[in-house]
Amino acid sequence: MNIKKTFVLTLALFVALVSFADSFNKKGINYETTSQTEVQVVGGNGVNGAVDIPESVSNNGHNYRVTAIRHNAFEGNNHITSVTIPRSVTKIEWSAFNRCQGLTTVIDNSSVEVMDGYIFTDCSNLTVVRLSNALKRIGQRSFANTALTSIALPAGFEGFGDQSFCGCRSLSSVYYSGNNCLAIEGSTFADTPKDFTIYVNPSAFNSVSGMAYYGNKVKDKIPYVLTSNYVTFSRDFAIDFSSAPGLTAYVAQRNNNASIKLVAVTGAVAAGTGLILKGNVGQTYNLTISSNGKSYEDNLLNPSDGVVVETNKSDLDAIRFKSDGTNAYLPKLLSTDKVRYRPGDMVNFTLSLITFPNGAKVRYLHGNTVVGTADVGGKKSWTWKVPKDDFKGYLAEVYVKEGDKDKVLSTIGIDVSTDWGRFPRYGFVSHYGSDKTSGKIATEVSLLNRYHMTGIQFYDWQNLHEKPIPDNYATQWKDVGLRDIYRSSIKNYIAALHKVGSKCMFYDLIYGVTGNMNENIPDRSPNINKKGIDSDWGWIDVFEKDTLNKYHQYHYKTADTWPDIYIMNPGDERWVNYFAPQINKVYQSDLKFDGFHIDQLGRQRDCYYVNNPVIREESNGQKVYGKGEMKYTSDFPRYFADFINRMKSDNNDKDLVMNAVSTWAGPEIIGTHNVKFGYNEMWDKEDNFQRFHNAIQADRKSFGNPHFNSIFAAYLHCRNGKGGNLRTSSALFGDATIFALGGSRIELSGTHMLYTEYFPDNSRPMDEALSKSIIRYYDFLTAYENYLRDGNVETTVDLKMGNKSVAAWASNGPTEYTVNSYSTKKDNFTAIQLLNYSNLSKDNFTIRDLSETTPYPNEITGQDMTLMDEGNVTHIWVATPDALGGAPQEVKFTQDRDVVKFTLPSLKYWTMIVVEHGAKPGSQAAQSRNYVLQGDKFSDKTYGFVPAGEAYLSFPSDAASSLQSVLSLVPETAGIENVTTDNANNTDDGYYTVSGIKVDKPTKGVYIHKGKKVVIK
Repeated sequence: MNIKKTFVLTLALFVALVSFADSFNKKGINYETTSQTEVQVVGGNGVNGAVDIPESVSNNGHNYRVTAIRHNAFEGNNHITSVTIPRSVTKIEWSAFNRCQGLTTVIDNSSVEVMDGYIFTDCSNLTVVRLSNALKRIGQRSFANTALTSIALPAGFEGFGDQSFCGCRSLSSVYYSGNNCLAIEGSTFADTPKDFTIYVNPSAFNSVSGMAYYGNKVKDKIPYVLTSNYVTFSRDFAIDFSSAPGLTAYVAQRNNNASIKLVAVTGAVAAGTGLILKGNVGQTYNLTISSNGKSYEDNLLNPSDGVVVETNKSDLDAIRFKSDGTNAYLPKLLSTDKVRYRPGDMVNFTLSLITFPNGAKVRYLHGNTVVGTADVGGKKSWTWKVPKDDFKGYLAEVYVKEGDKDKVLSTIGIDVSTDWGRFPRYGFVSHYGSDKTSGKIATEVSLLNRYHMTGIQFYDWQNLHEKPIPDNYATQWKDVGLRDIYRSSIKNYIAALHKVGSKCMFYDLIYGVTGNMNENIPDRSPNINKKGIDSDWGWIDVFEKDTLNKYHQYHYKTADTWPDIYIMNPGDERWVNYFAPQINKVYQSDLKFDGFHIDQLGRQRDCYYVNNPVIREESNGQKVYGKGEMKYTSDFPRYFADFINRMKSDNNDKDLVMNAVSTWAGPEIIGTHNVKFGYNEMWDKEDNFQRFHNAIQADRKSFGNPHFNSIFAAYLHCRNGKGGNLRTSSALFGDATIFALGGSRIELSGTHMLYTEYFPDNSRPMDEALSKSIIRYYDFLTAYENYLRDGNVETTVDLKMGNKSVAAWASNGPTEYTVNSYSTKKDNFTAIQLLNYSNLSKDNFTIRDLSETTPYPNEITGQDMTLMDEGNVTHIWVATPDALGGAPQEVKFTQDRDVVKFTLPSLKYWTMIVVEHGAKPGSQAAQSRNYVLQGDKFSDKTYGFVPAGEAYLSFPSDAASSLQSVLSLVPETAGIENVTTDNANNTDDGYYTVSGIKVDKPTKGVYIHKGKKVVIK
């Protein structure tokens, strides 16, 4: 009896023990036991940065193996940037990392064979994924709406779920080294680029190309274009170079303290092998996937997963501080020949009127990293070949050394981007009279080029809204403002702008018809009456009727002496079918526009009539309408989207931009994915700092890509009845706020700054101070584009200035009468935008400043700053458009655990603080000495991002202590001769095989020792 009771009690206790899971937290990750030896990850919202999930964890003396990641565990954590999953994990449940918008890299070493659905859905910054070799199937929408450009599937992979990669609009390549005919759904790769390709092993081509839906996308040759004499290279699959004659692949071995030996490889190399390639620059080579390849254990090249490589950058004690000499050089005197460049292009710099003093140097910087230098003393022009990376901003900084400081003389921003809409800067032209000589146009375009304007809107260039180009292709016509427009002026503008790389966008209304003029008097008829156009297609106004209850078309009065603009129904196919051919005629003309800037008038009414009965038609052709079928203008956004899609379908090679007036219809416009960027004309209640922030975020959400950017039209002091110069404080606080939040602004032509929505109005000029500052602000926007608006994820920081907390940008906007911060994270850095609102009340939080009361800032200098940061801070640098011409200044700092202290040099309107993070002291990465390829040499003085698919050199610090900072490349030529030549004149006491491989203890055979052949018996 007692034995039975004891057994029952023991059983009950055991059931209790295994029935209630134990939960605990380790380093920000929540775990839950699933057995006495295993745990699953159940929550990860307490971690940030690089997350390395361990294979095992300990709690209360018990050791547990990590075997699963539960559903939604990390969902919505925007603070993690990379995730490494261990081999011990056998299950990852649905939505585990869904909507982690800061996540850029995933290294999956797990044993998971079938991936659940929605695992990485909407991780909109995810660009690098290395899949586990165990993986056989990817679940529904697992990688939908990510930023992947390529992905390699393991050899044993078998199939995809529905929409696995749907919405991956940058995905161009899938690599598969197996032989299975993959199971696939019709929507697996929906909404991906048209040139999307699946590359396979040639031996598997017939099998894989037989799969459903995407068989025609399968190819067995991978095109590779060599961008410079030497490039580093790595892939997540074995690759064969046999079919690429003229292209040589090398592994790297230590040669001596000043050089690296390049040993040529033949045939296929194993997955993950770091290589250097050499061939003809610009030539396309065909590579093939192999089922296996050779490994090289003595290869020093590490493949990159898209990592930041911390090299031997100068110690903080060696920082050279800077002094400001830019006031002696007008910013417009230093210019480049293009608004943007393609990777590898040559930049031509020109200095007007003056020369720089002897001893002047230029350094080219990406952020605070020097990527090149040159002597420019006494020169009026010079050139620089930009790096091969696309979508990167640089600053050219000219300086002279003065004692222990570098005196900055002049700066200029440089944009390397193949797409003008990636980092848009939008200007305008608006006068096309006979006075526009080639000289005047050249002067204006030179200034637009100095502003780095990637696109130009041609405002009110057209003859009639409904028929932009006159039927007779006249050389001259009147616009809606009755100005004389000369075709030759338009052509000359386009030619000059194309020469500097700007795109030219013609302006027109989506639904406008220009009213008639009778002997220079506007015809104010109730409805439009023109040949080929029927007022039935128009917007019959519910609110406008005469005493006899006759309804008429909505029309917009522009000015007393100008014709009215009659509004058509953008949802009426008859109107669209009339207007679309007129747009085609523009493209078919000799005016070589690059696209169409589509305008609207905003939400003028809530409702309108269609299908109105015609009561009668009067003798002058005017129709008399009765009450029709009521429609709502809430339908217009859909009509706008349909029109955009029609325009793109008709002329696919042309670009489109459309105005979302006060953000109205923005989601529908942007949701077409056929516009280059968001364009918002901000009025009245939208003119608030927080509304600009919200519009930027909404545009990115509507497009589904954090790299999507926005332009704002916000007219300074618009029609406030005042005159004189534009207020500098208003202009600069407005630009500082928009730029810091990640936006840009249309405000500049080659003659004036925008003052009203009527772009030709140039009645209020910029003074000299604003004219100088505005150039520096656009240099700053260009040079630091990757720190301001390159998919950066919002975050908040705990920052103090002195003993006072800096107000973080809140959900309802900034805080008045104090310094505010707006912060984002990307890769290894946090960018903190400090905005000096110390003198601003909430009434001043407007971009347009109609009252012209925005105060001038009180400059803050030399303030002690305290930042709470749990990461390992490696560098802090600051930059501001208000000092040093925007040149970066590295600052000294101290870090005690999570307390970081430094001194802020200055804050006038706006200063950016960039906090860079690296490996923690004592870690393997921190103990390495790394080198990055620069031209034909490896350097350890570089610091920056090594893209996935490339490689870098890495040595343990103790083994690299004798290495020089720059290592030259010595390609192997022919076995024993090569080794003799390479080592005869150095002090290397090592033994080398005849193929050039160094050995620690030579055994029997022939070796090279101190440049001579020796035989060991």
